[in-house]
Amino acid sequence: MNTLPAYDRAHDDAQRLARRHERDLHWAKERRRQQEREIAEAAALLAVPALTLARRTVVVSVVLLALTGVALDLVLNAGLTPGWLLMASAVAGVAVLAVVIGAAVSLLGIRSRRAAARTTLHSRDARLSHTQYHIHESVHSFIDSHVEVVNTRPANVA
Repeated sequence: MNTLPAYDRAHDDAQRLARRHERDLHWAKERRRQQEREIAEAAALLAVPALTLARRTVVVSVVLLALTGVALDLVLNAGLTPGWLLMASAVAGVAVLAVVIGAAVSLLGIRSRRAAARTTLHSRDARLSHTQYHIHESVHSFIDSHVEVVNTRPANVA
């Protein structure tokens, strides 16, 4: 006696659709959590004054420039030939230029991160409501597909 129900393609299709809607729902919920984390990080970044964020860059740049100046002074007072003095001055100039460019890049990075954080906070309501819409739609789609799974379940014929 065969107790296994016959293959029901509609039921399999309904189960596949229900799994897809369940994945969509999980994706929407995870996206909402990710957006909430991004918003919290943006708020925390903007809560810190810009000068505090730039302090490390400024301190490191000043220290490197001071070290470059001390090294150049030592070389100039070492009594080297004019050719070597020119070479040492060129190296010091390149080092100063590299420090200044590095500091500028770092400060512009801080500025752009703060601008992105402001944009994130300004678009907070729109982003969260859009994600909430996806969650709402996914919940209803999942419920509807689950009902379809139940309705297409093969009858247990004994």
